[in-house]
Order: sequence, then structure tokens, then C-alpha cells
Amino acid sequence: MTKSYLTMRPNELHNALVKRIPEPEMRELKKAEIEQAKKAQRFARLSNFQHKRLWGELLSPLRYELSNAKIGARWDGKHLPERQTAFNAYIRLMTKLESKLEALQLALDDDGRLMTPSHIAKELSIPNKGVHWTDWIPLTKRTEVEVLFEAIPHTPKAKRKIPFKRTQRPNTKLKDTLLKRTIKELGNEESEQAIEPTGVRAERIKEMKRAITLIRALKPTDAVPHTWHALKDMG
Repeated sequence: MTKSYLTMRPNELHNALVKRIPEPEMRELKKAEIEQAKKAQRFARLSNFQHKRLWGELLSPLRYELSNAKIGARWDGKHLPERQTAFNAYIRLMTKLESKLEALQLALDDDGRLMTPSHIAKELSIPNKGVHWTDWIPLTKRTEVEVLFEAIPHTPKAKRKIPFKRTQRPNTKLKDTLLKRTIKELGNEESEQAIEPTGVRAERIKEMKRAITLIRALKPTDAVPHTWHALKDMG
């Protein structure tokens, strides 16, 4: 496909094809072919953007916590050996996970399309659909690091580090987007229910209303799932 055709406006494309293809029927077939190529190009751009956004939402909180842990590891205070042992183990685990997730971004499905975190999480049986980076850490590994942090003697008035908290960088945009999308979906379901009531839809409406309550209660640092279904499944 000639690249310049894909960037032409309709009138420009028509004039260019008139010069090259005099037969009207063949010209229209060519136009249809070009339009189909444009749609495929737009879909690819949208898919790549969505793919990058979803992986970014998973990796960003991990990298934020990793950065904080590196700062904590440099703190020169009491109980230094215990602190360094705990923080170094935590940092190693997160660094390993970061590399793993970066590699998984390139994973392809059977159709050759890039896979999203939730698709891979489903295949690997990751809890909570892998919505937060802590879901990707095996429980045994998590417990090992948690024990190391618990072994650090408590210092009065000092804030104790709690690893693997299900938090993200302070952000209300994700919460607002999920809330608006869920409220809109609820409105559609209620309209359908008014026209053609079903028991299944009535139960789904109840679940959505419960999910909306949970979404509204989320704090700016809480991990936000991509759909209300995931929030329901998480608790």
C-alpha cells in the first residue's frame, strides 16, 4: 500500500486515483482497499496506545515503590544490618519483577497481537487478575521479605516500613474514569431492566451498585482495577 494514499484527504485521494486508474469500478475498489488500510492503521494505533497505558498502570506503582525502597535502604540510622537485609531483599524481588513484566509486555497471543496484563494474568492464574504489581509476587516470596521487615527492631516514633502495600502513586483520574464508566453502564442496565426484566440482570445491577460504593470509597493511593467486575472479585 502506497503510504502517501493513507495520508491524503478524500478529494486529494480521488484526484490522484483518477490520474492513475481511469476505470471507475477499479478506482472505487482501490478506494475501498485504501479505506480498509486506514481503518487497520487506526486500530493498530489505538491498540498500541491501550497496550502501553495498561502496562504503564501496572509498572508505574512498582517503579514508584522500588524508588522509595532504594531511598529507605540508604537511610543511615539504628538497626542498620537488619534494615539493609530487609530492604535489599525487597529491592531484589521488585527489580526481578520489573524485568519480568517488561519482558511480558512483548508477549503475543495466538493471533500475533500484544497481550495485556489481564490476559497474561489469566493464563498464569495471577490473583485479582493481576491488577496490582503485588499480585505478581508469589506468596512464599512475599512472606520471606515480610518476615525480614518484621525482624527489624521497632524504634519509638519511627514509622515502620510495610512492604507490598496495594497502593499506587496518588491519582484520582483512574478512580474517576472507572466511576463514570460504571455509572453509565449501570444506567444502561437499568434501562434494559425496565423494558425487559430478568433475574440475572437484577443481580448484576445489585453488584454494580455495590461496586460503585466501593469505587467511591477508594483513596487516591488505592490500586484501581480496570473494571467494576475486578473490584467485585477483589472483595
